[in-house]
Amino acid sequence: MSKNKNRRGRINPEDKRLKGKSIKTQGENSMKSSKTKEIKKETLRVCTMGGLGEIGKNMYVFEYEEDIIIVDMGFKFPDNDMLGVDYIIPDVSYLEERKDRIKAIFITHGHEDHIGGIPYILPKVSAPIYAAKLTIGLIEAKLDEFNLLKGAGLHVIDPEKDKIKVGKFEVEWARVTHSIPDAVAVIVGTPIGKTVFTGDFKFDHSPVDNKNIDVGKLARLGDEGVLLLMSDSTGAESPGYSASESSITKNINRIITESKGRIIIASFSSQINRIQMVIDSAKESGRKLAFSGRSLLRNVEISVRLGYLKIPADLIIKIEDVNKYPDNRVCIMSTGSQGEAMSALSRMASGDHKNVKIKKGDTVLFSSSPIPGNESSIVTVIDDLFRIGAEVVYEGRGESTHHVSGHPGTEELKMMLNFTRPKYFMPVHGEMHHLVHHKEIAEEVGLPEESIFVMDNGDVLEITKNEAKLDGKVPSGIVLVDGLGIGDVGEIVLRDRKAMSTEGIFVVICTVDRKTGKLLSSPDIISRGFIYMRENEKLVNNTRNEVRNIIEGAASGGPQNWTNAKVKIRDKVQDYLYQNTQRRPMVIPVVIEV
Repeated sequence: MSKNKNRRGRINPEDKRLKGKSIKTQGENSMKSSKTKEIKKETLRVCTMGGLGEIGKNMYVFEYEEDIIIVDMGFKFPDNDMLGVDYIIPDVSYLEERKDRIKAIFITHGHEDHIGGIPYILPKVSAPIYAAKLTIGLIEAKLDEFNLLKGAGLHVIDPEKDKIKVGKFEVEWARVTHSIPDAVAVIVGTPIGKTVFTGDFKFDHSPVDNKNIDVGKLARLGDEGVLLLMSDSTGAESPGYSASESSITKNINRIITESKGRIIIASFSSQINRIQMVIDSAKESGRKLAFSGRSLLRNVEISVRLGYLKIPADLIIKIEDVNKYPDNRVCIMSTGSQGEAMSALSRMASGDHKNVKIKKGDTVLFSSSPIPGNESSIVTVIDDLFRIGAEVVYEGRGESTHHVSGHPGTEELKMMLNFTRPKYFMPVHGEMHHLVHHKEIAEEVGLPEESIFVMDNGDVLEITKNEAKLDGKVPSGIVLVDGLGIGDVGEIVLRDRKAMSTEGIFVVICTVDRKTGKLLSSPDIISRGFIYMRENEKLVNNTRNEVRNIIEGAASGGPQNWTNAKVKIRDKVQDYLYQNTQRRPMVIPVVIEV
């Protein structure tokens, strides 16, 4: 991300910017709002605001007659060409029009692509939130940061016991294993049948927290009859089984023990099980452990308070004190495994970190895999670390494994299909190639093609007692979060930012007489990121002449509104500069009346 996260600050839910515009990403003209449609009896409608054809901003909507519930409310990181944008969240205009029908929000686990959108979306579609204990703890901290905690309506559920009724829905849960504790599948019951929404999962038979996936409950659901399965597709192209999280313990222990200098480990701040692994390894190797990164410190504090992390006494030191200990007695855990511009590791790599300066002898371990789209940012950080002299260990270098996926491989996807034996199947959580390959896996285990629905964001799946079919689309664009602004950055702003970043700015300032409209001095020109003016005097002077002719022509009729003249200056100057440089800077004409 290219902006300092400190800009985000605190957001007032009454701020008018929360009503920001969205960018419609698909089929706007063909989208028919179902608001005007008659509510159909005994019909389940499933649509997705985000999470299909992409990794991130997961948000799924279930409608049964007049009632609506939501599962997950995440964000995703921007593409490289979305300059200055912090996050992307789903467009929820469809839900805003129906907010009086929304009964509850259910969250599967505490990763940002499932909870990150809550502070931005909850003020628009407020409803009680239900999730397991750690997930609620992470949501609580996030809402508190945005001054939205009071009256938020957070409810802790026990996935092994609880079952609640909200409107026509009856919701229960099944524990699943993932790379964060307290991950759950959400079982959505309706009068016509049950939907199993797996959330992110894998079949890890030796999880770090010793809490196994509830295979018995999934099998019982299959015996009772599952109407629809919505299953994680991220690993649909990974053959076999995902390795257990505990399988990398030996490799992380070895690196921490054998490193002769400081060891710096970068991972996701929400990888609670991985953090416990580093805590245990640091203790075993006799190293002190420090945490660097605001989100990491926050999540550690929450997890310790709720009992999900066990930290031995006297192990933790402040990041400010790392230089007080010998290098071979220091371990640092840091944010920045995805190369984020202002993360702790990126600042270490660039020499801007206040407390940690990377030096020869340091070992930096990336205990993560790249999120699609972040590869170039990660490589930049890795190269900077090598340039300083650090030893860097990352995915793809050597045979040892220092990270495992939290998502299921192909055989685990087959297991989930065979346990639940659904009547209909909808692959979710993945790019389109993941969804298509998951469809093929479902066909391998016997589901007929006509019972499988590969969908895009906004598509609506309509299910009755007798059939399932696609039934049009709902609005499903994106909203860009930029600092404190939510939705106030659109396609035009992004295009301008791209132009400024690649072609530069060319400002033309004309001072004119208010009474006569005549120029009082030669037009001033300011160039930034386009040309060095002292070396391009001819180009600058010719541009001044072009502008002078336009102003004099406009002034021939006396004082006037200068809007048309400014448009003409912009177009003429852009054409002239392109003819002479083959570049198109952003031309900004300014007319000052004196």
